[in-house]
Amino acid sequence: MQIHVARDGKQLGIFSLEEINRQLAAGTLNLSDQAWYEGAAGWAALSTVPGVSAAAAPASQPQISLAPAAVAPMTLAPQRKTEPLAIISLVLSGIAICGFCCGLFLVAAVAGVVCGHLALSKIKANPELEGHGLAVSGMILGYIAIGLVLIRILFFGGLAALSGITHALSRP
Repeated sequence: MQIHVARDGKQLGIFSLEEINRQLAAGTLNLSDQAWYEGAAGWAALSTVPGVSAAAAPASQPQISLAPAAVAPMTLAPQRKTEPLAIISLVLSGIAICGFCCGLFLVAAVAGVVCGHLALSKIKANPELEGHGLAVSGMILGYIAIGLVLIRILFFGGLAALSGITHALSRP
């Protein structure tokens, strides 16, 4: 079990139960430090974590206990990592949407869509990753850029074909 420990609103680290008991014995952690672990309802005193040995804390260290009403709510939560492919998808698709008139930007649009799909599959496989909205936005922009390039090709290609037909019909 990995336990997140914080003191005075600053995260001290992520520790195993054995490491916490060792640090309590050494005096580097206090039973009054705040702790969170997967499955916990929220941040609570380290002394309430199952398996934390109260005997591990040195007797010479005074323990300060705060009334529950006096404890400020902790806003710390474990940091979640954003999937890099989601960011790349949005950037590439944004570049492609800004320059849809050039063929090179079509490559950026396709790459943005592919990165978006890859990011979504990684996020689905690992629920600790964030970036779902970034990946979806990148895919939408990429598909729009691809559509604009295709419309441009059809429009100007159609104009060229129409021009060729009218030019051929006007010759005697």
